[in-house]
Amino acid sequence: MALLALAFPFPALPDMTGTLALTTTVSLDAGATPGCAGDLSFGGNSIFLTPSPTYSAGIYLIPGTGGVDEFNSLTAATLQNLAYAPSGSAPATVGTVFAVRTNGGHYAKVLVTAASSNSVTLQYTTYGVTAGTPVVIQVQNNYSYLGVAPGSLFIIVGCGLAAPGSQAVLQDSTKGLPLTLNGASISVTSGAVTMQPAIYYASPTQIAAVMPSGTVPGAASVTVTYNGQTNTPEPMFVAWSSFGFAGTATGVGPAIVTDSNYQLVTPTHSASPGQVITFWGTGLGAGPADSDVTYTPTPHGISVAELPLEVLIGGVIAPIQYQGRNGYPGLDQINVTVPQGVPTGCAVSVVAINSNYQIISNSVTLPVASDGGTCIDPLFAISPEQIASLSAKSTVNVGVLSLEQNTGLALANLAMAQANFLTVPGSSLAQQATGTWAPVSLGSCIVGWPANSLPDTSGLSWLEYPGLDAGAMTFTGPGGMQTMTESTSPLITAYAVELPQGAFPGGSGAFSAAGGKDVGAFSANLSFPLQEQFTNIQVGFPATAIGRGGYTLTWTGGSEDEFVTISGSNGYASFACNAPANTGQFLIPSYALVPLAGGNGDLAIGVATYPQPFTAAALDAGYVFGHVVPSSLSGTVIYY
Repeated sequence: MALLALAFPFPALPDMTGTLALTTTVSLDAGATPGCAGDLSFGGNSIFLTPSPTYSAGIYLIPGTGGVDEFNSLTAATLQNLAYAPSGSAPATVGTVFAVRTNGGHYAKVLVTAASSNSVTLQYTTYGVTAGTPVVIQVQNNYSYLGVAPGSLFIIVGCGLAAPGSQAVLQDSTKGLPLTLNGASISVTSGAVTMQPAIYYASPTQIAAVMPSGTVPGAASVTVTYNGQTNTPEPMFVAWSSFGFAGTATGVGPAIVTDSNYQLVTPTHSASPGQVITFWGTGLGAGPADSDVTYTPTPHGISVAELPLEVLIGGVIAPIQYQGRNGYPGLDQINVTVPQGVPTGCAVSVVAINSNYQIISNSVTLPVASDGGTCIDPLFAISPEQIASLSAKSTVNVGVLSLEQNTGLALANLAMAQANFLTVPGSSLAQQATGTWAPVSLGSCIVGWPANSLPDTSGLSWLEYPGLDAGAMTFTGPGGMQTMTESTSPLITAYAVELPQGAFPGGSGAFSAAGGKDVGAFSANLSFPLQEQFTNIQVGFPATAIGRGGYTLTWTGGSEDEFVTISGSNGYASFACNAPANTGQFLIPSYALVPLAGGNGDLAIGVATYPQPFTAAALDAGYVFGHVVPSSLSGTVIYY
């Protein structure tokens, strides 16, 4: 969206100039308008960038002497061409001048005019916005948080969008969706056509609506009008087709799927080969035969000739039985037959592609079992039955033990034994039950973009949850017994020890805890033979070139107790795959590589042990695993 904004000349747009007191966070798009996601936050002696999930924000510290003259010398044209960093800070000292690309995709210049220990005063100019008008930050697919197609459900995120205090209450489409709700209305202009989307709900910070099927695919703009004020047109791109699988609040993870009886497919009621299942979502494309405003009792199928749809489950094409509207405006369904030969597991990958293996959906997962019952997955240390039981509890106590090593030169073969004991919401347990950061079953790959980037769901990411005390802890390995140091803060209690150089990879070890005020005594063993030798990949210089048609990794010495982790990124997209180590090879599929094609990127290949459960008094669940990334297999590659 920031690139599309360059098509609108700045002199034709209004600007917002003012002064703000920054104590916690402020939005340079909203000014005094409440409720907007902040662009800047203040802490200590610095002003920090606080980007939204779009990762469109950036900051640039203006070199020079600073002060009013330097601030005044900056023009809108100058700001467009600066090298903004997606993370960073500026000194909270009087006279500092810096530039910001805001979460809304606009450009601002900022001058620090006063500073104290608990606040700073900022003089600023944001180009292309007007004070008091609605602020639009994101326009996204309702489910994938990616592209928007004609006829699809989409959301507008911002602030000052509707009457203060308005709640996100779904309107009844059987009575017809309104074009104005809680004082808010929307206009979408594409080509020479301007249309008004029907609204499902409208609140001050978010509106959900239906993109009219008559919207012309291509460059477009969106405006929101509230209280007689309309925002500067927000650029967007309308895709021919961009399906969003309904699922989690992040757009990745388990999909919402039903069987022929409309019963939810879950890890204890998995899909099975040969079964017809229904994926729910939005974004198949324009559906002119059905209404975008009123419920249709006899919905029609939808196909876009330019983008023929294929659904891959575990990389295998699933025959489509029906694709089209469900009847509710904007709501689509895809009925498929689960293919024979599909991988089984609790998180088998699902993605929609076109005939060129270009992804036209978010990347989600599906539980698959040969008999349609409870899925079996060696990557999930906490069983589906245990998850189902514990998820009903408000909180659960979880322990995660790990041995982590990166043999990169900068880390000097650093190996760390770590332990975390935490109280987490029961509802989050399903997303935290695996000993790998990529929650996808063996033989599968998932893909992410900045808007719905792949989540870190390993136990080591739970540091925001309250910690538990397990008493004195040790780790015993090839280098002997090491005392694990306990570190505490208001939220966490964690244990860690750096192991002697060369102790790992390879070998076995044991964690032992004496027991503390929260967790009882226990011991847990870890076997980590690590015999894999990768034979056809080189990371670094000269870099390996990986083509979009697929790339087969090969190795020798794989153990049946381990699996291989493969991940890559280029700043615009990322993928993550898991493969059994004893197969000796894995094909990174085209759909995972196509989004990365066109330049340099990162690749990391590692080896991990399957997580193994352990028990201790007061713990509801616990597991132990090991993971290593060899230095020769982590670095730059060329994606083409």
